[in-house]
Amino acid sequence: MEKKAYGTHDIARLCHVTPPTVGRWIEEGKIPSFVTAGGHRRVWDSDLAVFLKSLKMPVPEELGVKPPTILIVDDEESVRKFIKRVLRNVYGSEVAAEEAVDGFEAGKKMTELRPALVVLDVLLPGLDGERVCRMIRADDDLKGVKVLAISGINVDQTKKRMLAAGADDFLGKPFGVEDLEKKLRAFLPA
Repeated sequence: MEKKAYGTHDIARLCHVTPPTVGRWIEEGKIPSFVTAGGHRRVWDSDLAVFLKSLKMPVPEELGVKPPTILIVDDEESVRKFIKRVLRNVYGSEVAAEEAVDGFEAGKKMTELRPALVVLDVLLPGLDGERVCRMIRADDDLKGVKVLAISGINVDQTKKRMLAAGADDFLGKPFGVEDLEKKLRAFLPA
């Protein structure tokens, strides 16, 4: 992807501030910049994204930084909603949460979304979570995807099976907010 340089007016528009505020940020060294041959200050898109993140501000997609996607795969709507709520508490708008209700839909969304993390229930209609996990690990394009397996069935045995299938970690159901937050932060620090 080609780097893009932003002027003070462009940065002011993105940050909802005035151009003099941006100029002050540059003068104070808060944003690395360079000067064009015509004497205009410019900031690289990657440096602007780092600056916005440091202030915990949303980073516009036009800066080429998309938030990581987390795919939640569970046939129980209440579980998916709970996980989404915890994701919002931990990451706010820093991640995009998508959902799938069965293994087939999970497989389709995996190839479309290329998520950073999959929270994968083991007991799913159709294609079960263990087979989905093995398919993820067999696909060279998806090998970097992290898998957090979840299940409430024979927790100790299921944990061993899922780790053997390639899951990165396991969480037994029912789980609380703190347990889930701890696992999520291990995969994607807030």
